[in-house]
Amino acid sequence: MSAEATIALGRFELDMDRRVLTDDGDIVHIGSRAFDILAALASADGRLVTKDELMQAVWPDTVVEENNIQVHLSAVRKALGRDRDLIITIPGRGYQLVQRRREAAVAAVPRTPALATRGLPTQKIRLIGRDDDVKQAREMLDRTRVLTLTGAGGIGKTSLGIEVARGYAASGAADVCFVELAASADEATVLAALAEACGVSSAGSGVDAAGIASALAGPRRLLVLDNAEQVIADVAAIVETLIATNDALRVLVTSREPLRIVPEAVFRVDPLDVPAANADDAGILARSAVRLFFSRANALQRTPGMQSAEIRIAGEICRRLDGIPLAIELAAARAATLGLEGVYRRLDDRLALLGGGHRTALPRHQTLRATFDWSFALLDRPARAVFRRLAMFGGLFTFDAMCAVVCDAELTIGGVIAAIDELVAKSLVAVEFDGPVAKYRLSESTRAYALEKLMAEGERHQVAARHARYLTACFDAGAAGRARIEDASALRQTLDDACGAFDWAFSPGGNPGLGIELATSLVGALLDGGMIDECGKRDALAHCSGSGEALFLPEMWRALGVAAYAQAQARDGPDGVDAGRFDAAHACFREAIDLARAQGAATRTLRATIAQARLLLADGRAHEAADTLHALAAHFDPASRARDARQPFELVATLPADS
Repeated sequence: MSAEATIALGRFELDMDRRVLTDDGDIVHIGSRAFDILAALASADGRLVTKDELMQAVWPDTVVEENNIQVHLSAVRKALGRDRDLIITIPGRGYQLVQRRREAAVAAVPRTPALATRGLPTQKIRLIGRDDDVKQAREMLDRTRVLTLTGAGGIGKTSLGIEVARGYAASGAADVCFVELAASADEATVLAALAEACGVSSAGSGVDAAGIASALAGPRRLLVLDNAEQVIADVAAIVETLIATNDALRVLVTSREPLRIVPEAVFRVDPLDVPAANADDAGILARSAVRLFFSRANALQRTPGMQSAEIRIAGEICRRLDGIPLAIELAAARAATLGLEGVYRRLDDRLALLGGGHRTALPRHQTLRATFDWSFALLDRPARAVFRRLAMFGGLFTFDAMCAVVCDAELTIGGVIAAIDELVAKSLVAVEFDGPVAKYRLSESTRAYALEKLMAEGERHQVAARHARYLTACFDAGAAGRARIEDASALRQTLDDACGAFDWAFSPGGNPGLGIELATSLVGALLDGGMIDECGKRDALAHCSGSGEALFLPEMWRALGVAAYAQAQARDGPDGVDAGRFDAAHACFREAIDLARAQGAATRTLRATIAQARLLLADGRAHEAADTLHALAAHFDPASRARDARQPFELVATLPADS
């Protein structure tokens, strides 16, 4: 009997040649299928074996029900008796055979020689769109002792790490040991997982990081630590000890946040590339996100008969899912039953839509909501509050904007600084820099989850009101010349946020008064930007019928829409000017002002009059604008600290000197 053909399992031995299990030399009778299952688990050398792998190993040419595994596993556990807990079940993933520590051992020692790829999972599906990432990460790993792959949940960190490690081993650069930390909860369980995965036994009191590092001394090794975020502090301390003790060791970590230790380099895993909104069919199909989508949607493979409409819908799905591989794979699975159009139409409810992931995947990777639940659970209380309140922003936002919306009596600016640092580190918020200014963004899927949490906390109306007031202040500042949104895309994004604020303001439980303030503050931005008012097209205004606001709002919005349209035409040249539309807008404003006065609404009268003055300026009638503003200013104190009362004076100051 060769040593290689026998595997020791505590007091048991598994003779692979004779297909016999012995207990201290006595044969233990088990069925052939039970033996095959035990052999498959034992041959994995401590690695988790998925249900699919067991089915393939035990019933390679037969289709059987999954419960056959449980039946024969019960027989194996019964045969192992008091050692039945050598086989552990990892819910939703598979099974693992662990070695019982030998009580007589006095120090950590290698149990078996290192394998070139010990425990490294097989990449069952070809990695799409990551060739450059694999190359770059490998080059970074050659230059550093510790490399952490970070990114949002479902971005593909584990898949990328496996591919990098496999290439590292294939090149002969180092032996590889893969350690799954998803089930680890503290330092002791991290060390236990390390010891098992690396083939290290320890005394009954356990093993420490220094002991593992010493046991791994010898040839160059690459240690892959997967899913480290929930024990990040423990992993950071252990890795520091490992590399300080073993000069030949390199460590590759996958985590939603960095370790933050001195020798660490960080590689941020980005989403797959998505097509531009105006891309043609070839451009859409060339993007890695779309290639992944079609490769996973078995019923929707690219064929000569595929219609352009299907390609474009797939591109839009991938774009709205922000190029996140997990979300795209889940959407592809749903497309097999709902069709492309069915998936696309339900993306607003994506947290309910995107489930049904691989049965053998980690539970948090089986639905999109579970992926976010995992990340949210790792946040402290202030970071959770900031995260859910950021749902108000539909695009890029600054730190000042964030503070205006999320701060309250309990959450100070100092708390926001710490919270946004944590959210960026944990890949829940993206940051980019416009020169010296940091700007932040939530992906569409992340924002949907944050909004769900905001509503569950009962904070939506309170935070939405702060958001509406912030937007009103921004537009008022622009109208007064104190600030200006120069970039067209930034203006469009701010207007998009305003649309969301209007939807809330005129919804049940909203605040129509804030909606009116925001509407009248928007006039300057609309005219300066030459943009047709999209907010005015919304049906949200219909919700305020009977609220006492209905008479004022439609006239104001009709004026804004006509004025913005006319201004857009005017910028196309003299031939494009429609003077009649300016006149129609003036008539609308006069009617709005009369209605406001009839209602005794001084603030609305003021705002409508200022809006009319801005339209006069846009029409080149500066003298009339000046007369209108001077007449209005006569009714207000220039020393007033009230924002509305200051507006006529601030706008007069922006007029040409000869007005």
